[in-house]
Amino acid sequence: MSLNHVYTRQSKMVRALWNFLTSPTGAFLIAVSAILIGYYQFYISRPILKYTTQTTEISTSDENDDFKIHINDKDYAQIYKTTVTLKNSGEDALSGSDVSTIGHDPIRIPLPPRLKILYYGINNSETSSDVSAKLIRKNNAIIIEFNYLNPDNQIAVNLFSTDKYQNFEIVGSAVNVNKITQAWSPEQTRKFIIRLIAGLILFYALFIYLYVRRHKPLPRI
Repeated sequence: MSLNHVYTRQSKMVRALWNFLTSPTGAFLIAVSAILIGYYQFYISRPILKYTTQTTEISTSDENDDFKIHINDKDYAQIYKTTVTLKNSGEDALSGSDVSTIGHDPIRIPLPPRLKILYYGINNSETSSDVSAKLIRKNNAIIIEFNYLNPDNQIAVNLFSTDKYQNFEIVGSAVNVNKITQAWSPEQTRKFIIRLIAGLILFYALFIYLYVRRHKPLPRI
């Protein structure tokens, strides 16, 4: 194969690519790509608050065991510990002064009226070291106050109860934060990414196929 043939083939490929990019189909796909990238950048360029919950049963396995669950001067044979974690998954910090105030829509953990909470407190081992936070219990809710919540910073709250309640959530609003949502599990995230990539591949492949079919040279008679 001569160098001239290789050059001619490459020139045809470059010309075909240029024709595709400057065609209505190419322009449409470029515009869609720009919109998707722009939306993603806009979405992550603000505070994004997510929460997770994890419940663990704590019990005395043997009545003769020296192990006792002692809270507020009382012994319990079985309790449930739930850790509720608030995390900033965005790329912008959230100041505590930008959070809705008490009486409006503060960041809080709602508590069912009949749920008995034996104890609650900040889980210091799972809370980011540069976050200063405190809890206030008011009107069947535990309000979470903090100074700043930088990107990837989190606040973990431990709740101890005799009831196995697993529907804890965090609600509230702040500047650029209209809603706090539950974080996806790693498995849910993996499935979403796979479906998103597959959908985008099918979407782009369909338009490229239609373009190639429309511009395919007719057979000579």
